Amino acid sequence: MSYNKNQIFFSVDNQTPFTLVPNPTTFSDWGDFGAGPTTIKPFQKGDAGHVISSRSPFCGSAGIVGYSLTSKNGATIYIRFLASNPYLSVRDNWACVSLSSIDQGINQDTYNYHYYNEPQHASMSFEERTLNLTSNIGHADRATATFVLTYVPLQKSRQ
Repeated sequence: MSYNKNQIFFSVDNQTPFTLVPNPTTFSDWGDFGAGPTTIKPFQKGDAGHVISSRSPFCGSAGIVGYSLTSKNGATIYIRFLASNPYLSVRDNWACVSLSSIDQGINQDTYNYHYYNEPQHASMSFEERTLNLTSNIGHADRATATFVLTYVPLQKSRQ
């Protein structure tokens, strides 16, 4: 009998002209990472990690991974993806994201910030355009968290 059925696959749809470079550090609050994030090329989809519940019979899975992207001008943005798949909880699975020009690292503090603030979407001006980041997660014990990053023109204000 296997207790490792509670798990999350992280998937990223990179709809930008930037390569997403994975942070080698991952953090799992529940379970363990079976695979970490991989490099995701411009306008490609890729795997961003796989967290699996521990062998304990009553354990969910939850973790956070990170990426960075750098413009031709040298500006860097740090991206964080969190997904949680609680075991036997009244709470549904959920996913969270953030964009920042400061690297906050990947650790318990970063995990807690996302976990308790639950930012499901993020936007940020970058190189005269806007980065938009969204998250979505399935509702099964074997769930896929999908994160979509887009790069769109800035909205002009109406006068």
